[in-house]
Amino acid sequence: MDEVPCPHALAVIKLNKLTSAQYCSFYYRRDHMLATYEIPVYHILDESTWVIPRKVLENVVLPPKGRRNAGTPRKKRLLPSSEKAKKKKKFSCSVCGQDGHSRKTCGNPPKD
Repeated sequence: MDEVPCPHALAVIKLNKLTSAQYCSFYYRRDHMLATYEIPVYHILDESTWVIPRKVLENVVLPPKGRRNAGTPRKKRLLPSSEKAKKKKKFSCSVCGQDGHSRKTCGNPPKD
């Protein structure tokens, strides 16, 4: 969507020893980013010096007509699959105490 390769695509690009710039949009290339800031940006003068047309001053901006969703808003944002931490649950046998299997598949003698 952003015309930037996802993390697993970047891993494949790196594995094949290709340059990732070929697979990105030209908007993210160094020369294009530098060209963006070539034009000087001037500060805004004091608000008292602004000349605002009467037509603009008479416009009334109303709040949106939509409604909020029902329920309590989320406290955290939804994480994409690339950001989710992969947690592997470690378990150990209750008979022998070793990791990697359960008591149902245990072939070891019980610990003392």
